[in-house]
Amino acid sequence: MYKILLVDDERWIVESLKGTLDWTAAGFEIAGMAYNGIEAWERIKELRPDIAFIDIRMPGMNGLELVKKLQETGSAVRCVMASGYAEFDYAKQALQYGAAGYCLKPFNKAEIEELLARLQEQIARERRVVESELLHLFQDRETTPEAYARMERLLDKINAPWDRENGAFVAVVQSSDPCNLFDRWAAVSIRIGRGKTAFLLYGRHHRDVMNRLAEPIPEGVRGMGLTPIFYNMNEIHEKIEEAGAASYLYFVSGRPFIGELIAAGADDLDAAALRMLEEGLERKDAKYVHESFAIIERHFRTGRYDTGHAFRFYHVMLSRIYRMADGFTERFLFGFDELTAAFDDVFAMIRYLEQLAMDSFHSAGMGDKTGEATFDQILQYVQDHFRENVSIQDISRKFFMHPNYVSHLFKKELQVNFTKFVTDKRMEFACEMLRSTSFAVSDIAEKSGYNDYFYFAKMFKRHTGVTPTEYRLRES
Repeated sequence: MYKILLVDDERWIVESLKGTLDWTAAGFEIAGMAYNGIEAWERIKELRPDIAFIDIRMPGMNGLELVKKLQETGSAVRCVMASGYAEFDYAKQALQYGAAGYCLKPFNKAEIEELLARLQEQIARERRVVESELLHLFQDRETTPEAYARMERLLDKINAPWDRENGAFVAVVQSSDPCNLFDRWAAVSIRIGRGKTAFLLYGRHHRDVMNRLAEPIPEGVRGMGLTPIFYNMNEIHEKIEEAGAASYLYFVSGRPFIGELIAAGADDLDAAALRMLEEGLERKDAKYVHESFAIIERHFRTGRYDTGHAFRFYHVMLSRIYRMADGFTERFLFGFDELTAAFDDVFAMIRYLEQLAMDSFHSAGMGDKTGEATFDQILQYVQDHFRENVSIQDISRKFFMHPNYVSHLFKKELQVNFTKFVTDKRMEFACEMLRSTSFAVSDIAEKSGYNDYFYFAKMFKRHTGVTPTEYRLRES
């Protein structure tokens, strides 16, 4: 929702403009009115509207002087001059000073709708460019003072200045549909992954946001993570990560979740239960294995563990099971996104791991010669689906093989584990997209198979030694 300020020294003209069209349906909110140029100057500083409709002739400071002053101070507001036919020369002069357009009195609905649609597209296009650069700055933990200054200028450019006095907070929303929950209050909203949006919200709106969250939340919202208010811009990266982690808590709660990441994340996995599990695997004791899984599950059900624990437990379990079975270790999932895509919730994950542990007693599927004959089909499947949430679980189910046998085949046939093979394919594809297209880096992350932009950026730098943006500049 874009904010509009209406400025005219005749109140009936302001009311006439208000009634000309359904502003809300057009995607605009009338944030305020002013009745002379000096008042308009103060209201623009206070409200920071996206667009201001300004009368040419006003007492105190006329419209032309106001537009010139706004242009000189670098204001991001787009000024639309309202004039009669006799004042058209003034309107043209205002355009030279940086006004975005003009409309004639009496107001014409179709003319204003066309003008608003054009300005809407201009604002949206500029925001996309700015948000793409902000996303790049947000993901870098080692941002320099110069980069923070750049971040502040970019926020000013999209009419969302950093509020040092009231601070800000972050919300990350996991939703199957584009989420406009916070359009009224968000300083910035940036898509940071498939179905995942980060909102930078002003601290002064914290109560309004919390009141909104007390109301029914739109269907399709799986999880939402929030942070407390913070005051230093250099905390943005950390806070986006914190809110992102909290947004996955629906996975361990078994229901849609809204809230902050609690201190439970500091607890480590239950060492006694893990020792019990390892002993059960060594002895092939199903009762011991089952009891250790029951202890871990109880920690999740009582809220002691969060999604980070689920992710760690998943990989600890695979490491132990495969070491006992064949000596193969494989990091089968890339991040929270793939974990939550692979299983409905943490309890489905636990059932899967327990069954895998039981199967390992018999080395199910290992040494099956038909598996080697099927490897070409497996390889083709991965090459066709690497841009999706492909996992070794998908392959084991599709080709009726034990996961560690699939891992064994990749090691034997390609001398590389499954995870590295998929990562290399994704990175090769991402590099080609960066070289040959103008897609935003966040879009390329999704097209390459990564649901989380920040994880993609980290993996890309680890793979190539440079960030995606640096790579594009170097190869262009």
